[in-house]
Amino acid sequence: MKWSDTMTRTTARLAAMFAAFSAVPALAGGITLDARVLRVETVAGTERLTPAAKAVPGDHMVYVLAYKNTGDQAARDVVLNNPVPADMLYRGAGDGGEPEMSVDGVQFGPLASLTVAGTDGSRRPARLTDVRQLRWHLNQAIAPGASGQVSFHAVVR
Repeated sequence: MKWSDTMTRTTARLAAMFAAFSAVPALAGGITLDARVLRVETVAGTERLTPAAKAVPGDHMVYVLAYKNTGDQAARDVVLNNPVPADMLYRGAGDGGEPEMSVDGVQFGPLASLTVAGTDGSRRPARLTDVRQLRWHLNQAIAPGASGQVSFHAVVR
C-alpha cells in the first residue's frame, strides 16, 4: 500500500471521527454543547494538545465536550451522552470525572459491571477496548451563564 493511500484513508477516518463526535444535539433547558477533538503531541518531552487536523493509527486523542447554560434558569439533572467513534479505542476519562460506560449503548455502568459475548458465546468481563458509549451525569445545577466540560482519552485504531 502506498503512503498516499494510507494518508487518504487516515484523513477519511479522521473526518468520520469528527462527524460522529460533533453530531451532539443541543440539550433542552438552554444547554449548548461544543465538541472538539484534540491530538496529543509530544514536543521536546512536553505533551501539548493541538487541534486534530490529521491522525494516524496509534495517535492519542482527547475528545472534549464543553457545555454552557445559555438559559435564564439553572439547568438540573443534565446528562451528557457521547459515542466513542468506531475508529477509536477508549483509554480513560479526562476532565469531568469518570463517566458511566456502555459496550452496547443500552446498559451503562462502571466498566467492572459490564460484560460482552466472547467468540464462543460465553460472557467475559468488558475491557476498555469494548467501550462504545459514555455518559456523564452532571449532578450539580448549572447556573445561567455557567459552563464546564467533560473529556475522554482515546487512541486511533
